[in-house]
Amino acid sequence: MAVGMLPLTSLAILADHEGLFARAGVTVNVKKCATGVIAMNALLSGEAQVAVAGDTPVVFGSFKRRDFRIVAGVASWDNDVTIVARKDRGIARPADLKGKRIATQQTSVAQFFLHMFLLKHGMSEKDVTVCDMPQAGFPQALARGDVDATSSREPFTGQAVALLRTNAVTFEEPGLYVEYYNLVASERFLKEQPEAARCILRALLAAEAFAKSQPARARGIVARAISMPEPTLQRVWPRLDLQVRLNQSLLAALEDQARWVMGGHLVEGATMPNYLQFIHLDAMLSVKPSAMSIIR
Repeated sequence: MAVGMLPLTSLAILADHEGLFARAGVTVNVKKCATGVIAMNALLSGEAQVAVAGDTPVVFGSFKRRDFRIVAGVASWDNDVTIVARKDRGIARPADLKGKRIATQQTSVAQFFLHMFLLKHGMSEKDVTVCDMPQAGFPQALARGDVDATSSREPFTGQAVALLRTNAVTFEEPGLYVEYYNLVASERFLKEQPEAARCILRALLAAEAFAKSQPARARGIVARAISMPEPTLQRVWPRLDLQVRLNQSLLAALEDQARWVMGGHLVEGATMPNYLQFIHLDAMLSVKPSAMSIIR
């Protein structure tokens, strides 16, 4: 299982740390990845049978491949990505980003959020210089002055602010975009090991219960796993929706991002995928049908 080490993958991190996968009857070897993009790429390359990844890399993957499925959502958050900028580059408000160099990572939620953020403030990608790089390199690139701002998420946002200190200015837009993190599996894995998929779901549901019943302990485990200061994680923890479910809103989010990909010509010769065909219903129907609201 490839897992991005991020707040939104908390349930997978907790299930691994607490031995919940083994308790549910499945052996899971976790491949720790810096981001969900890397985790999704591990799935697509065959390095992993299962991944925990955000909706944006899932959408980009859907234009290339049809042999993977979303088994369940495992978290959502409406304020994950933040713009962090350098004050000494004359940036004090969103409009000041015009003409500036902004780091983001292609095929990631950071790229989609930057698009939405610029639109809200009367700009587009044509009004800035977009610099593509791995998110793990954002804090140092911003601190060195290689870029003027970044569109990034925790733990990289907090790392950038810590390096810049009083020279940092941040722009948040709660509610601008709800990000969904998902348990994604190869079609072959689901066909050959359906019971393993159900066991993984049971373990994640146990992790959900653990996070609710022991939030302080859960935060500590996750903070150490993702190398994030616990006070920072404590600040955002109440806003994380850590639930295992399959919601109709996920389909709408996937379609919105697919339209963005197609409208921006970010992939060649794209046609709108049918995202209902990318949803694997059987495991959730077997384990917790009450957590489903997919119209089918």
